[in-house]
Amino acid sequence: MRFKWLKAARYSQDELNELLAANFPQTIPLPIANSQGELTILNAELTMPLAQDKLHIQLLCAMNISVAQRDIYRAHLVATGSVLPYFDTEERVIRIRDMQLAEIRLVNDDYAFIGSTTDLVTLFMPKPFKYLLLSTVKLTFSLLKGVVPNDLLNYLTLYSSGSKQRVLDYHKPEIENTLVDKVEQEDWFYELDESDFEEQIFAEYGQHIAVEDGHLVFKFYLD
Repeated sequence: MRFKWLKAARYSQDELNELLAANFPQTIPLPIANSQGELTILNAELTMPLAQDKLHIQLLCAMNISVAQRDIYRAHLVATGSVLPYFDTEERVIRIRDMQLAEIRLVNDDYAFIGSTTDLVTLFMPKPFKYLLLSTVKLTFSLLKGVVPNDLLNYLTLYSSGSKQRVLDYHKPEIENTLVDKVEQEDWFYELDESDFEEQIFAEYGQHIAVEDGHLVFKFYLD
């Protein structure tokens, strides 16, 4: 084999992030009871700390929740965690697995929005009463008893405090599961570029990739 001199190819985090950038944004449904949720992954950034064998990943996301076709919540989120890259020898693609999320935090910026109690109550009031109520009484969720199902009413009261963080904390399990499922599913992969010499050789003879000394290392077996 004339390529025995080629033992490994090393990629820096800047090179990986440049390759990654073309894959975003991606929008995925967020399964939330009593409402419609959507999570858009706007971008992703990889880092490779020294003396660690996993890729560290940071995802910037936009979260939107609507009820009765009306937006009631939106926010930018940052999710951080780690993933393990591996080479799928049959498909000749790079995939990731074992995603572990360490943190999901709220970004306080101009994009953030939460519906007020008045906004939410009037969504479900019949029009003949809506304007009368707005001008005569202080609207509370108690007015919706018997108008909407109890589980929806209980969910809407989550918004009564006006706290964007409280809503985020409530939905963290759905967000975590959605992100992990999305990142680890089969259509998230990097297909090796056969016009690139090293990637072409790795597609043919590569067996293993690893995070070593702050680089993603493609290891070749050219006996």
